[in-house]
Amino acid sequence: MKQIQALLYFFTVDSRRTVTIFCSILLLIITILAVLGATVGDVMYISITAPAYIFMFIFGFRMIQESLPFAIKRGATRKSYHAAVGIFILLISLVMVMFLTAVQFVLYSVLRAVDINNINILRPIAENTVPKSILYSLPLDYAFLLFFFAAGFFLGIIVYKYGFLGGAIVSGIALIALTVAAASQDWLIDFLMWAQNLAILPAFGLIAAIAIVCYTISWFFIRTSTSIGERAA
Repeated sequence: MKQIQALLYFFTVDSRRTVTIFCSILLLIITILAVLGATVGDVMYISITAPAYIFMFIFGFRMIQESLPFAIKRGATRKSYHAAVGIFILLISLVMVMFLTAVQFVLYSVLRAVDINNINILRPIAENTVPKSILYSLPLDYAFLLFFFAAGFFLGIIVYKYGFLGGAIVSGIALIALTVAAASQDWLIDFLMWAQNLAILPAFGLIAAIAIVCYTISWFFIRTSTSIGERAA
């Protein structure tokens, strides 16, 4: 338990600067886009959550590359490391979804206050009332953040253990699977329609389950991983 607590503290301190920089850049870009949209007057769509999904994927990928060697070198067990990462994924995703929700509410309030109606906020689902849509999107936003972090983390351990060649092979397999799925248009359309018609909680459960699978599979690679020092020895 002490190792998990120490690792969580390390993850928090180590990631604070990265998360702060991303949030600051996201706020700056949203502000610029909102000003441009208000000036131009054409219809504009702003996606606040999509950049966060991409960030979480990259964050998960880089995290294991940097933190796993440090944790092993400091004597942390791989089991403690994996458990600490699981808790951290839940916590950082919660922080991010709260931040994204606050940004969306503030942006919506500002746009309504100055009577700007040509800027629309993109989110996983759409409802008649924007504030209600933001709240309804919370479970899906949280699930997507979990999934992208776990997917990046999984790819990161593959690259850490087998090098970029291993990561390229896994990415290639995933790309081939997506290409085959896209080629099967009838199946893909049926699946997308089925997914779109899911209620919020079942959709949340489906995405979260995929994230859990990625996170669980990563353990089988972490438990046999070695630090840089161990490799050199």
